[in-house]
Amino acid sequence: MALRLQVLGGYRRLMRARLVPFANDPRALSESRKELKTQFLANKDLTDAAQITELMKGVEEVEGLLRTGLVQGEVKEHDTDDIRVHVKIREENATAMDPEAINHLENMGGGELGGKEPTK
Repeated sequence: MALRLQVLGGYRRLMRARLVPFANDPRALSESRKELKTQFLANKDLTDAAQITELMKGVEEVEGLLRTGLVQGEVKEHDTDDIRVHVKIREENATAMDPEAINHLENMGGGELGGKEPTK
């Protein structure tokens, strides 16, 4: 019973974690919900505690990635010949990134670091 509660808790954490990177993307929210449900249902009949524990490690990794490991870009079209990419790096991502990589991403068409203006 304890493993079942862990699995259900992991499912809920992933469902909440997906809200962080996909907050303004209804399609990504819908697709991520479907994929999470599919993956958890595919393993619903597992009874081996070692296998379940191993899968739960994967849940923790994915949760961390969703919360801090993604950099999202948004395409903004200014005219038909010019497409700019707006990159926003969340503050928690920036602490784990190389400063040169941050500057490169921020300068790829007007990015921002945790709501701050990019450095040039």
